[in-house]
Amino acid sequence: MQENQPAQQMRNFVMPIRRTIPREPRSTAPRAARAAALTAALLLSLAACGGGGDGDKKPVGGEQSFATDAARSGGSLTMALVADSRGLDPFSASLSSATDYTRMNTLYDQLLWVEPGGSTVKPKIAESFTTSDGGTTWTLKIRPDVKFSDGTPFDAEAVKFTWERHADPAQRSPYGSSMRGVTTQVVDPLTLTVTLAQPNTRFDQIVSAQLGYIVSPTAYRADPQGFARKPVGAGPFTLKEWVQGDHQTYVRNPGYWQQGKPKLDQLTIRIVGDQTQAFNAVSTGGLDLVVTVDDVGGGKAASGGFDVQTAVVNGGTGVQFNSSKAPFDDPRARQALSLAISRDDFNKVLLGGSANPADGLFAEQSPLIDHAAVPKMDADPAKAAQLADQLASEGKPLSFTLTLPQNPLAAKMGEYLQAKWNALPNVSVKVDTVDIAALSQRVLIGRDYQAVYYGMPSASGEPIFWNSLLTGSPNNFLGFSSPAVDAALQESRKATTPDQLKAAYTKLAQAYAADVPGMPLIDQVTYAYAKKGRLAGFQYTDAGALVVEDLGLKA
Repeated sequence: MQENQPAQQMRNFVMPIRRTIPREPRSTAPRAARAAALTAALLLSLAACGGGGDGDKKPVGGEQSFATDAARSGGSLTMALVADSRGLDPFSASLSSATDYTRMNTLYDQLLWVEPGGSTVKPKIAESFTTSDGGTTWTLKIRPDVKFSDGTPFDAEAVKFTWERHADPAQRSPYGSSMRGVTTQVVDPLTLTVTLAQPNTRFDQIVSAQLGYIVSPTAYRADPQGFARKPVGAGPFTLKEWVQGDHQTYVRNPGYWQQGKPKLDQLTIRIVGDQTQAFNAVSTGGLDLVVTVDDVGGGKAASGGFDVQTAVVNGGTGVQFNSSKAPFDDPRARQALSLAISRDDFNKVLLGGSANPADGLFAEQSPLIDHAAVPKMDADPAKAAQLADQLASEGKPLSFTLTLPQNPLAAKMGEYLQAKWNALPNVSVKVDTVDIAALSQRVLIGRDYQAVYYGMPSASGEPIFWNSLLTGSPNNFLGFSSPAVDAALQESRKATTPDQLKAAYTKLAQAYAADVPGMPLIDQVTYAYAKKGRLAGFQYTDAGALVVEDLGLKA
């Protein structure tokens, strides 16, 4: 999941503010960095689409069958993730549940974190992170006596150093936009004052999601080019070995700040892209644990008597529209295509009923919105045909290309969507499949697409929805603009109570359902599974990352 770069999940925004939000110059370097992160996101979007399973809705916050008691100390564990890392530094990591979030927790630990299904940001290496003026100025307090694995102090200077690296365009961090307009000042060794360009009462969510992994400035300055392969953090483990494309081995950090942790002596993460192979390896003892967004393996593990824990985030995966180009600069075109697709039928026909059908920007059981006040985004073929006819009568027949990555499942999805849409009057759809790396460049850098299959999963909504949906945002690859969405986003960042945040998110969900910048088809569910009774101390963060210091073998 990561990523991603929140415990909530991915949507917030509403009121004309286009004139109050200054446009900023766009840089192709940050776009290129985000394109690399998108490559992983596209892979995971497709990996999430499995088949088989019982089709039951997985609750936001997850279901658990792992032992909740503490793990015993000692021993080693081998787990599988779907993809290798681009780099093991916070500036190039792909922050999603099935890629680098767990690796970052392993090496760096977190300043702040959020439990699955929760909404409260909790301190970890930080003692506190608070604002007293409505979100413009924040004060970070750091625990005393925390050290990096090279023995240097984890202090306010280290946080300032890391955040300034994110903000530096030369770093090409995909998370640099979260530091736009942010200034920091070291007050004392354990206190940092953070000032934002605009108030944001949810900046702690952004820190939890994207900015909470802090590097040793000493180690980074000594070898900035090599740091991504020789990382130094303050996490429960250090990197012992990295065989590219095969595995990473981590060993216990003897100077870790939490006494008695980590529970394990060694953690090995193997790269297993074939999810059938991963499932079989757990079954035969070749792997202890799999973390994946593959519904097939997760469903088989649940029905096969394994320990399984799930985590669901908002946003889901589906088709995103380029609202800056015809025909999708007309909202009726977007609405027609969304109304033509039954999410339940999509799930049953293509995925064997294994996925959670998505009926909007927020997962069905998300506590962040008033679901009764938000119309479901599902099929109405008659209304879809009416809109298509309306457009054709105005000289705007729907003719466009759906872009998907080269993948057997993607090909089937393309055929399904093409058939449903071509059945509408005056609609002509072509399908174009391209290499994933080329696709990410086309979408994020060139923005040369009309419709694309892509996911925008986020635990809390911050900062993914702000970045992707706000008018004028340099990260708004959808070319989307809506006064209602803009106002809801602004309102969400001014919320000081759960009720205020829920009201803002509900407005966002309503505006999203009305304007249809994208059409979520399935929720993204992260599964972790292992043989029954083998592991204990299992805990997710809200983004579906493992809290690795507690994980271990059952006593």
